[in-house]
Parts: sequence; structure tokens; C-alpha cells
Amino acid sequence: LLYKPIDRVTRSTLVLHDLLKHTPSDHPDYPLLQDALRISQNFLSSINEDIDPRRTAVTTPKGEVSQWDE
Repeated sequence: LLYKPIDRVTRSTLVLHDLLKHTPSDHPDYPLLQDALRISQNFLSSINEDIDPRRTAVTTPKGEVSQWDE
């Protein structure tokens, strides 16, 4: 269920990056595009940190049963 909204954010980030690349730096919207791209990239970075498998791995000492095994 979360795949599609995240996919849209990823695509929007790519569009913002391309739009910024083709927008003259003296254009009035240039700083706004920079901010939007920064916010979008930070959001994607936070998602990547949250789903890092090393951070979400569940380990239990040998012989113990985790709640997932029950």
C-alpha cells in the first residue's frame, strides 16, 4: 500500500532535479525549486534510514523464541 506514494515522491524528486537543472539561476522560482528538492531528498533519505535492513533486523539470543516465531 505504501509503495505507490513513495514511488510518486521518488519520481517527483527526479522531476524537481531536472526542472532545477533547466531553470536559470536568476529565475524567481529557482530558490523555491531548490527548497522543494532539498525537502524531497531529505524525506527520501529518512525513509531509506527507516527501512535499512540492518536497523530492522530482529535478533534473539540462542535458544530464545522471538515474538515472530510464536
